Amino acid sequence: MENGHSGCQMKNDANLSAHRFLIIAGTSKAGTTSVFSYLASHPQICPAEKETRFFLDADYPLSSKKRYQKNGPETYLSLFDAGPLENWRLEATPDYLYSANTPYLIRQTLANVRLVFILREPTSRLLSWYRFARKRSVIPYDMTFDDYVRIQRDNSTSFPRERGHPAFHALEQGRYSLYLRPYLELFGESSVHISFYEDLQRGALAFIVPICRWLQIDEAYFRDFRFAVINKGSDVHSRYLHKAYVASTRRARDLLQYAPKLRLLLRQIRPRVDAIYEKMNVTKGKEPTMSAATKEFLLSYYRDESTRLREMLGVKVPWLSNPCALTGVEINLSEHRAG
Repeated sequence: MENGHSGCQMKNDANLSAHRFLIIAGTSKAGTTSVFSYLASHPQICPAEKETRFFLDADYPLSSKKRYQKNGPETYLSLFDAGPLENWRLEATPDYLYSANTPYLIRQTLANVRLVFILREPTSRLLSWYRFARKRSVIPYDMTFDDYVRIQRDNSTSFPRERGHPAFHALEQGRYSLYLRPYLELFGESSVHISFYEDLQRGALAFIVPICRWLQIDEAYFRDFRFAVINKGSDVHSRYLHKAYVASTRRARDLLQYAPKLRLLLRQIRPRVDAIYEKMNVTKGKEPTMSAATKEFLLSYYRDESTRLREMLGVKVPWLSNPCALTGVEINLSEHRAG
């Protein structure tokens, strides 16, 4: 099936309480872009741009076009493509999980909302953040993974300008249970869906079908769907070309934000453009290495997290009890398997 979308091309100014909202609220570096892309193409879903960041705290160090505190709750609906009233309005802002007041803002603003959290083995996620931070020049390209962990462990002020960047909080934010609790308490288990990145890697169709059933949308749409990986972890030949490409795609989105038909066209052709860019500039790169001391620290730091999650969620956590067992393993596939 060609990934398509219908019925969501005009803006809608109806009241928030009349709509149903689906928010992928965490975590970063766990396949949220891919899952958003899959769900956004479904005809029973009307998406916003992937990260609206609307409900982030006012001082959270990520920018956004509109923010609850500045623009008011009534502007939230303007971020979404419009369509049938019964369609789910979808957005994905992974940092909602880590923004202290966000669960309370969402609870008081949206009467009908469901939240998806995708979790990933913490050390593997930390490695992904390290690659991303080097590629985006948030940290020096020659910084070792050991030093990247150390500056977070020691709360180093070596990079004061960038300290607010989420890359410098990836270590502590791998303790998911601390951040999930307010969402579970406020929204209840029936409105929160917990998934795992490792299950997405094993088979995207098996991952997405339970979400469809939970939302009561047509799962048959995904039977012949091409589950391409979006925003996959990788290295680049030229960081300057990568920076220019990222900036140009953001600029295109900004220019087309009030031209829904053109924005829909951009969304449809984006995977092909990305594929061309990847052939030009993306490379697998070398796997990061870590010292025995760093391995031991991470083992101790995350030792009890899988147990806490299992007790909190009542589900089996799919990664090993030893988080360092996955160190150096990064699965970069051109497509997720369909089942």
